[in-house]
Amino acid sequence: MKRKSKIIFAFLLNMIILGNYSILIFAEELGEGDVVGKGEIEGCVQEDIYKVVLPTVAEDTFDFIIDPQGLINRTNGAAYGDKRFEENSTLFFRRKDGEVQEDYSNKSDEINIINMSSVAINITVDISISETSLDGILLTDDREFVDDNNASLYMALVDGEDEIPILEEGISFDVTVDAAPEGAYEYSYNSEKDEYTYKLKQDNNEVEFDEYSFQLTGAANRNGDWSQLIGKVPEINVTWKIVSQE
Repeated sequence: MKRKSKIIFAFLLNMIILGNYSILIFAEELGEGDVVGKGEIEGCVQEDIYKVVLPTVAEDTFDFIIDPQGLINRTNGAAYGDKRFEENSTLFFRRKDGEVQEDYSNKSDEINIINMSSVAINITVDISISETSLDGILLTDDREFVDDNNASLYMALVDGEDEIPILEEGISFDVTVDAAPEGAYEYSYNSEKDEYTYKLKQDNNEVEFDEYSFQLTGAANRNGDWSQLIGKVPEINVTWKIVSQE
């Protein structure tokens, strides 16, 4: 920075008296200056942080046993050792999440997707049952199998209070999961690296992150003739895709 000024008194022309104030008028400049200021960008941090918690093991979550005649419960699960099966059920998923007393129930473990990101995410879920794998088994949207004497299978997605049957065309839908609540992320400065950061607070146990959960449920028609279908293996395909919400 450099400063210079000059005041020239030699050419005083006049003095105007205004009340108690005097204004001096000079013939030349009272002064001049030359100042240079420089700007600096303090820093920049990435505020769109993606952190999504997914199931670690889900490959056998939707394996199931079809037992239309209730043979498992009628024999106290003799074929499965000391495993406990839900009473009055005709279809069983292996339970590992500890949410029910039984080892097998007519509902699967839940798939939980937790959004700990600083931005909202969109989840697309697609579920279908392979038509060729059914090979004589009929899909139905009636869990009670009213007036149904076929070898019918009921399979549905359970999403909170909603239950959506899965038929030949399958189901597909999108769900938005909100970003982490305000205060879950914080700005900080790292003096060693001389940089700013924006990240999830380490102490976030009390933070309520938004999530989406779903599971499958099913039943088999007791009144159908399943004798010719022993060995058939219906195959259900469940996929989910997570993308940022734009």
